[in-house]
Amino acid sequence: MMPATPRRSWKEDFERASDIRDEIYRREQLARFEARERERQKNEERENDLRDMEMFALVQMAFASPEQVADFKLQLDDYDAKTVEALIENVDALKMVQQRLDDMLDQAYTLPDGRKVFKTKDGQRVFDEHGQELSVEVVDPKQIDDRKPAWETFMADVEERKRLQIERGELLEYQDKLDTARARLDNGEITTKELDALKGDLEKSMPDAVRAKVGNDRPEAENTNSQKLESNAPVLPNNMDALMRQTGFGGPSGP
Repeated sequence: MMPATPRRSWKEDFERASDIRDEIYRREQLARFEARERERQKNEERENDLRDMEMFALVQMAFASPEQVADFKLQLDDYDAKTVEALIENVDALKMVQQRLDDMLDQAYTLPDGRKVFKTKDGQRVFDEHGQELSVEVVDPKQIDDRKPAWETFMADVEERKRLQIERGELLEYQDKLDTARARLDNGEITTKELDALKGDLEKSMPDAVRAKVGNDRPEAENTNSQKLESNAPVLPNNMDALMRQTGFGGPSGP
């Protein structure tokens, strides 16, 4: 006859069942926690990826595209060609006005001390070549032949020579600006803001002699298309620098 197995008390069975339920509950809680944690990590990764893509898009918009740079280089070439044309015309005009002045000086009435003098058209006053008015004691207007070059004619060409000399200085200065802008484009990436600033400065400082040539060659459609492009251009956020620093695209932030 086999020995009888001692029966466990109902307390032991209850405690065992309770332990099993607790273990099952603990495992379920742990599984739920791990699932939530995995979901949180996935969401965080998706948000980070989205933020990176958005920032990359903003950075791409911040820098001028190769097409924009190429178009501006063509514009610089056009401005440069028109500036050279204006300089050539300026040189020719200066030569002509200087020749007229030299001819008038050769024909002018000459004082004993060698000064060249001119009588006004009304025959009442006399000026030397430097603009100094002379008294009747020095030279009587009646002494000067009416066929001699008049003071007003001489002064008109003096003023024209001065204007042309100023224009030449402006053209040479503008040519330097064009060279500086071209060098900046060749130096590497440029932001759309800096590109617009260069365009604006070149447009604003353009000498009248160049503007007249550019205006004659620029069709109205070009201006209309330009306005459309500007109106459709993406608007960047005001805190662009801060966003770039936060995502690592920009340089180190200041103190």
